[in-house]
Amino acid sequence: MFTAMIIDDEKTVRDGIEELIQWEKAGFRLGTSGKDGRDGLANILRENPDLVLIDIKMPGLSGLEVIKEAKSQGFSGHFLILTGYSEFEYARTALSMGVEGYLLKPIDEDELLEYLVKIKNKLEESHSLARYHSQNEDKARQELLRRVVLGEGDPKELERDVALYHLTLDGDIFCIAVCREEEGEADRGSRNLHEKVRVLTQGDTSCIGKFPIEDQVILVGRSIEYGRWKERLEKRNKRVENYFGTRLKIAIGNNVRRWQEIFCSYESARYLMDQAFIFDQEDILTIDLICGLEEKREAVTIEWLEMLIEVGELGGIRKAMDMLRDYCAWNLLKESEIKLMLVQDLVQIHTRLGQKYASSSLSKEALQEVLKKLTKAEDMKSLLETYEQALAGLSQAIGTAGGGNIIRRVYYYMEKNYDKDLKLETIARNFNYNSAYLGKLFRKEMGENFNNSLDMIRINNARRLLEETDLKVYQISEMVGYGSIDYFYMKFKKYVGISPKEYRKNTGADSGSRD
Repeated sequence: MFTAMIIDDEKTVRDGIEELIQWEKAGFRLGTSGKDGRDGLANILRENPDLVLIDIKMPGLSGLEVIKEAKSQGFSGHFLILTGYSEFEYARTALSMGVEGYLLKPIDEDELLEYLVKIKNKLEESHSLARYHSQNEDKARQELLRRVVLGEGDPKELERDVALYHLTLDGDIFCIAVCREEEGEADRGSRNLHEKVRVLTQGDTSCIGKFPIEDQVILVGRSIEYGRWKERLEKRNKRVENYFGTRLKIAIGNNVRRWQEIFCSYESARYLMDQAFIFDQEDILTIDLICGLEEKREAVTIEWLEMLIEVGELGGIRKAMDMLRDYCAWNLLKESEIKLMLVQDLVQIHTRLGQKYASSSLSKEALQEVLKKLTKAEDMKSLLETYEQALAGLSQAIGTAGGGNIIRRVYYYMEKNYDKDLKLETIARNFNYNSAYLGKLFRKEMGENFNNSLDMIRINNARRLLEETDLKVYQISEMVGYGSIDYFYMKFKKYVGISPKEYRKNTGADSGSRD
C-alpha cells in the first residue's frame, strides 16, 4: 500500500477529493492533509508520501515553491497539480519541473483514477528495482566478506570495497565463526544446514555476514568479542536443537582489531574445527579449550594396555581410555591420526597376544570387524567405546587360556594394592576362586606362596621409597602396608639382610636421622 497526501488551502476541496474515490482500493492510503503551502511542505518532509496532490495557488508558499523546496531537500515522490483553467500556465511550468500531470478543478473521478493507475505502476516498478539492487548489493557485500575472510584479492581493491560498504570501524572487534552439521547429520543436505544457521543468527545484530564454504557456513561477527559471542551462540544453538532436534557444531576464532586481520580469525576458527573430533563433547569450540590443557599428557603404551588385558583389569582399561582422550587433546591430533594410531596399536596388541595364547576368540575376522568400526566412528566417544570393548573382548578371550593367567591377574592386583590389608581369602572371593585352590595355583606359577610374594612386593617398594624420598621409616612402613614399625623392621631385615636405616645409609640417601 502506497501513501498519498492532499495539499489545498480550501477544506471543501480537500474533503471532496478524499471522498471522490475509494483510495485504498486504488492502492493508496491517505496521509495528513496540508491546509496551505507551508503546512503541506512540513507534512511532506515529515511523512515522505509516495504521491502528493497539490494546489497551484496557495497563501504563504505556492504549489510550485513547495515542489521546488521539497525536491531540494531530497523528496523523490510524485506530484499531481490541482489547478483551474485560469492557472493553466502555472501547470505547464510544473510539468517542466518533473510533475506527473495536472487535474483541472473540479476533479474528474475517472481522470484521477487513470493517473493513480499510472503512478502506482511506476511506484511498483521502482520498488521492484530497488529490491533488486538491494539484493544484488547484499550479494556483493557477502562476496566481499568472503574475499576478506579468505584473504583473496588485491589489498588496495579490498580496502576500496571495504570503505564502500562501511565495514571498517576504528577500534572495532571482529571474529569469525565456522558452522557445520554434527557428525551424522551432514547427509541431510546443505539446505538443512542453512536453515539451522538462519535460526541461529536470526536477530543477532553482531553477525554482519554469512556465506557458505564447501560444507560449512562462515559467520562474520563485529563489535563482540569471542567469549560473549560464544555465550550468545550457545543459547541460540539450543533454539536450533528445539527446531531441528540436533545442534550445530561451531568454532569461533580469536578477536582481531582490523578488518585486514579477519582472515587470521578465520584460520584459528578453521583450526579449531579441525580438532572437533577430539572435542566431541563440546558444541562450541574456542581457543579457551586448548589454553585449558595445562599439563602434558602421557602416551598410553601398547605394553601397558597388553598388561591390563592379560590381568583382566577392566577398570584400568577404562582409565586408559580417559588418558588416551587427554593425550589426543593435548597433542591436538587430527581424526585421521587418532584412528590410525588406534588401528596400529590394536593390530600389534592382537598379534602379540596371539603369539602367547591360542584362542579361537582371537580371530582375524573379529579383528577386521573391530578395525572397520574404528575407522567409521563419527566422534571420539564412539571411537573410544569401540576401542575399550575390543580390549575388554581380548581380555575375556584369553581369560580361559589356562590357570597361569589368573595368577598374573592376582599378582598384578597385589602390585597395585600392596598398601592395603590384603588377604588371599578376600582376593580369591573377588576373583571367584576357592582360596585353597588359588593358593596352590599361585605357588605353582610363582614358585612362592601368596604371603611371601606380597612381602617381596612391599619390601621392594619400601627400598624404592628409602632411596628416592626423605620420608621417615614409620611413614614408609605404613605406606607399603605394614601397620607395625617393628614388624616392618623384621620383614625388611629378613629379605634385605639389614635394617631400613642402614639400607638408607648404605645407598647414600641418608641426610641425617629421619627415624
